[in-house]
Amino acid sequence: MLRTRATASSRYALSYAEQAAGRIQLPWLCPVLAQPHHSERHHRTITTRPTISRSKTLPAPVTQSRHLASPAAVPDSFDRGDDYIPFAYRHSDHSLTRDPRLPQNADLSPFDLSQILMLDAAELPEDSIDTHGGAIRNIDEIEATLDACLQVHRWDRAFALLSQLSLFCQHNPVRLRNSFNRVLAALVDDLIWNRNGEHEKRINEWIEVHMRKADLEPDAHTFALKLKAALETLIGSKRDRTVRRYWDMTKRYALESRVLGMREVLDDRDLGRLSEICTLDVATPRLESTTITFRPDASALPEASDKEEAHIRETEQKGLGLSSLRQSLSLFSEQTRNATDSTPTEDHLAQRQRRLERDAIQSALDRWKTEFQKRARMGVMPTDLAYGEIGALLWQWHEMLAEKIRHEIKLAREEDLLPGTKTAQQKLRAECTPFLELLQPEHVAAITSIALMQIMSKFGATKSIKLVKLVTALGQLLEHEYNATTTNQRKSAFYKAARKAAKGQGGLGPFLEAAESMETHLYRRSSHHAAKPFMYSPGWTKAIHGKIGAVLCELMFDTAKITVRRLDPTTGAMLSMPQPVFLHSTAYSNGKRVGVVSLHEDFVKILVTQPAEHLIAKQLPMVCPPKPWKSFRDGGYLESKQPFLRIKHNETAQKDYAIAAASRGDLDQLFAGVDVLGQTGWRINKNVFTVMLEAWNSGEEVANLPPLNKVFPDIDRPGENASPRDRWEWFSKMRAVDNEKSGLHSNRCFQNFQMEIAKAYLDETFYLPHNIDFRGRAYPIPPYLNQMGADNCRGLLLFDKGRELGAEGLRWLKIHLSNVYGYDKASLSDRAQFPMDHLSDIYDSVRNPLSGRRWWLGAEDPWQCLATCFELTNALDSPDPSKFMSRLPIHQDGSCNGLQHYAALGGDIAGARQVNLEPGEKPADVYTGVCELVKAEIKEDAANGDELAKALDGRVTRKVVKQTVMTNVYGVTFLGAIRQVRKQVESLIPEIEAAGQSGKAATYIARKIFKGLGALFSGAHEIQYWLGDCANRISSSISPAQQEKIYEDVFLSKHEAKASAGARRTNTKGKEVLESGTFRSPVIWTTPLKLPVVQPYRINKGQRIRTNLQSIMLAQPSAADSVNKRKQLQAFPPNFIHSLDATHMILSALKANEVGLSFSAVHDSFWTHAADVDTLNVLLRDAFIRMHSDDIVGRLAAEFNKRYDGHYYLAQINRNNALGRAIASYRRELVKAGVYPKGSGAKAVQQQRHVELAREVRKKKLMASEDPAERQEGQEMITAATLYEKHNGDRYLSTRDSLGETAIGMVPESAEIADEGVLDKALNSSEVASDIDLAGTLDPLRDSVANDHDEDAVDAGDHHSASDPSSSSHDINVFGQKVRKPKEQNKQGQNHQMWLWLPIKFRPVPQKGDFDVKRLKDSVYFFS
Repeated sequence: MLRTRATASSRYALSYAEQAAGRIQLPWLCPVLAQPHHSERHHRTITTRPTISRSKTLPAPVTQSRHLASPAAVPDSFDRGDDYIPFAYRHSDHSLTRDPRLPQNADLSPFDLSQILMLDAAELPEDSIDTHGGAIRNIDEIEATLDACLQVHRWDRAFALLSQLSLFCQHNPVRLRNSFNRVLAALVDDLIWNRNGEHEKRINEWIEVHMRKADLEPDAHTFALKLKAALETLIGSKRDRTVRRYWDMTKRYALESRVLGMREVLDDRDLGRLSEICTLDVATPRLESTTITFRPDASALPEASDKEEAHIRETEQKGLGLSSLRQSLSLFSEQTRNATDSTPTEDHLAQRQRRLERDAIQSALDRWKTEFQKRARMGVMPTDLAYGEIGALLWQWHEMLAEKIRHEIKLAREEDLLPGTKTAQQKLRAECTPFLELLQPEHVAAITSIALMQIMSKFGATKSIKLVKLVTALGQLLEHEYNATTTNQRKSAFYKAARKAAKGQGGLGPFLEAAESMETHLYRRSSHHAAKPFMYSPGWTKAIHGKIGAVLCELMFDTAKITVRRLDPTTGAMLSMPQPVFLHSTAYSNGKRVGVVSLHEDFVKILVTQPAEHLIAKQLPMVCPPKPWKSFRDGGYLESKQPFLRIKHNETAQKDYAIAAASRGDLDQLFAGVDVLGQTGWRINKNVFTVMLEAWNSGEEVANLPPLNKVFPDIDRPGENASPRDRWEWFSKMRAVDNEKSGLHSNRCFQNFQMEIAKAYLDETFYLPHNIDFRGRAYPIPPYLNQMGADNCRGLLLFDKGRELGAEGLRWLKIHLSNVYGYDKASLSDRAQFPMDHLSDIYDSVRNPLSGRRWWLGAEDPWQCLATCFELTNALDSPDPSKFMSRLPIHQDGSCNGLQHYAALGGDIAGARQVNLEPGEKPADVYTGVCELVKAEIKEDAANGDELAKALDGRVTRKVVKQTVMTNVYGVTFLGAIRQVRKQVESLIPEIEAAGQSGKAATYIARKIFKGLGALFSGAHEIQYWLGDCANRISSSISPAQQEKIYEDVFLSKHEAKASAGARRTNTKGKEVLESGTFRSPVIWTTPLKLPVVQPYRINKGQRIRTNLQSIMLAQPSAADSVNKRKQLQAFPPNFIHSLDATHMILSALKANEVGLSFSAVHDSFWTHAADVDTLNVLLRDAFIRMHSDDIVGRLAAEFNKRYDGHYYLAQINRNNALGRAIASYRRELVKAGVYPKGSGAKAVQQQRHVELAREVRKKKLMASEDPAERQEGQEMITAATLYEKHNGDRYLSTRDSLGETAIGMVPESAEIADEGVLDKALNSSEVASDIDLAGTLDPLRDSVANDHDEDAVDAGDHHSASDPSSSSHDINVFGQKVRKPKEQNKQGQNHQMWLWLPIKFRPVPQKGDFDVKRLKDSVYFFS
């Protein structure tokens, strides 16, 4: 026996030594290796694609994950060479080298229909439960609370929650076992690290007692944890007996290989000891090693030479401004760099970045404390606003709030020990305090203070915000902070223990023993099929966000007070009184009374003078290259975790598909492309910054910088006898002024922060990590200063690396100046000549930007124009302009990129010519083309005596039509187009607005624009209609999983039906059966880069949350929610086009990286150095040609046929034909047979649909049976679908022109000019606002925190209508027209249609036109 053990031990040691010796020791940077795996839900994946392992190395504290995909394993599909460094934080004088992760990664892989990712679990309803008192409502919430209790060691409550899960998850043993393993992992972790002996008995009984009681079988993770506990805590013969016992049990379950692959649990030291105790009859999995070289702490490094820091002129403001930011960025100085904590292999850039990410909160607290102490020395109360500094206030609030949080936690722990039923407040406290305990009370208090100020400022400090938005946003930010802090703590613990092991001071725990060379080897799991990630932490639900946010808001509202001074009108004495800063009240929103929160007016006045002081940027630009993306949450920032995919509307299926695709390697190419954007280094343009700072401090309106104190004219209030129209006009004017005031204040606050960040980074190279939205479009994560910002932001940006201009580069620099000035539709030669014709103006702009002729302010993009003026004059003044080192990004913009893709998809020659796919001597401009058609139509109408046309004749410009032309291709409705046009009309033709005719004028112009588009782009209609029809069928379909549930309910055996008759008549069962027939299938497709796109539009169910502030209604997004058919249909064409332009951008980025270009992008605007523009244009055209050389629409059709195979969709036919009469007769026969429900109500129709769908499924099952008798029965069985086939039903099918008014150039027949008042009401509806955003650029700031919660957080208040001067008893359609629809007419119209279930099939793909996309290769104006 001893010999066997020795042999096994030697075999393992030899394998260990061979792998260690075979590696080249590289100073890799290791934080990415310490990142936890994340997997959100367990799915069965319908795929055969091999797994590409994305491994981690840190054997960190173990938590459980549930996997999305587990196909058969094969070795890695690509080989990382020994010289591959995943990310190296080093400056380089050379351009980026090609990303080595993928061979030929700038090309598209061939389309393989068998490899598309399909998750069927998303089709099933989520588990929800109802507990007494409305406490925890669903299993996700229980799991998240369980995880929080485990983290803070509230064991009794954790075990109680586990018992609840045992009761509610009996039907889902996999999910329940994951929860048991998660609890066991926490017990083992506490036993090992904290030597908590109380857990020994429970751990010993875990399998035989606790899991057996729950009727669960252990899995590999269970055994790995049991072995880990025995190996780490027992000694001698007792350890050996226990280990052998559990290893024998592992063998009985045939899990040896999987247990050995649990590298997140069992490290190499554990496996070595296991091999000594047991005979391992399963080969040890092959290990990939990574070498980490420990460097001495930075404090031990020699001091750097002193460097005089350049003084940067500060923005004029009160208080300490952004001293917190400067404190965080003080690590930029040489002296502070040496004080930075060093971690293995990290160079100074990474060290400084880590500190920058860690110190944001602490620097804020230090600043607040400094201001507090300063005021204390002056003898001034912190709540006194007379000195206009709020830092002292924030410190006082922070201290009081932290104490209240500690008190709440103390009360909750005391109440846990009390017997009896708890009150509602005690229940709420018990649910929330485990989450509050995850961070220190001081940390929670700081986050609460900062977040509330940040959220209120972003919505506009002068405006009120819905309470439901505030509490959910606050809860979400707290979760993000907890995730980031947890990651930092795990890394810190790892490095401390690793250093201790390296110095020979320890060897226990999940770390490898050090080698003599002071190097520690970390082994990543290979692609072994048993190696699975288990570091999983369930995300918090919307209900948890709402409850925690409500508790913290309540405490903060009670804490935050200021002293307000008012003059007593009677005595003339100055009175002081305390007032709350946050005012909670009710208001009307869309006819409902909802809770809102606003700031005290005196506090708002202080924020106006120091708008950036309280905002702490957690997502600043990075001072080192971002971490390459490896998985869904592994990439970008070094410390803070951000998802690779921005989840829209909390659509769980988006996250599930993204994690599944990433885990099997489908997103590697997309990861690499996004990394290219993040690796681009930037600098601040000091020349532009100096001018901008002077303009800012002047308080004047310069370019897009808003004025500090704009004076608005007084608006006379209408008298008592004024008409409703006059009152409505006054109200509209007041609302416009109020909106403008709030907008100016909000913009100035935002720009102030941009200025402060730019000042802090003035002498630094910085980087912008990126992630993507659900369509694949890339966005920078730092919200304040990035290339997607406004003109002032873009004007401040320069590439870090310079390139010599060369002759062509100088030419492109001149062309770029013409483009940003607005002279961008002339030929390239004319554009190159334009700056030379205005050379004196250019030099005056550089020498006297604010005191000269200000020529640059007349540009379309003034700040970018000024930046180009500086660059051009510097080049011209240099000895050799062609040798000038240029850093200015040169933009190449697409010509209405959406129409470019449509023209290529449809092969439309006329459309291709309009958007520069066809070569030409001069650039075509579709906006100008449509504008000329509109102007011609208006001139003709004016000649015929139309008064409105006369007023508009010669006044319509390209700017009026541009937005509508651009967004029409992205699905904007006609009403949305009216709103867009009206905004331009009111800006350019103020007399039209003054006459109260702007709505009518906008309607008139919008009709002309749509008519012009229809004339120019008739070929794009077919593609859009086909896309819309596909979305209509998919969103009206029932999945096979739903069909099976309905079938089982309808076709129970007679015995089962009798036995369960009572149960089936209950309301709960009936509701469940009816809801199982709701349409839950969203439109899902795969981009050419293998990103699964899931449209997030659903009708979310609400959950009422009772808090001490008020009762709020929160949306609970779920895959069981019905899809929003209108949004699924309307959004699919634009989202599909967005996914194509995102693919084009990523392919271009990869190719640019491959050839060594600096590259950045703003969707369809690509940036590079002037010298490289010609090279960039070639690769842009090549990437577009490569994309559209494939049959993209045909591939989409094939995917739809496979993905939705087996679905039945609800079709419509006209009942007044042979097929309709046959189906009606068939249904009457079913009624006579007693198998078809009677009635015409909504519930009866739903039951009828269930019965017919069950019959269709029944027939399909019979036809597939191996029993000849059953097949014969199936052939004889009549259903509506068989009648459809018999009568050649395709000719009777009522196919909606699904896009209707949203198709290119489609003018609704009812689009008549409406009354101005009711049109104004319609134009301000939420329906209009939603469709305009389909084509808009997503603002990184607005998307980052609290903007997109309308869909997720629905505050359903009391249904009280607010008075409206223009209200009418008539219905108003979307064109502002008063309409009445008689009930008889509606009923009669409905009776013409008949529904039936049909197997889903899609229309044939529209025939492609004659345009050959390869002709694009010679089009120099494709991007220019």
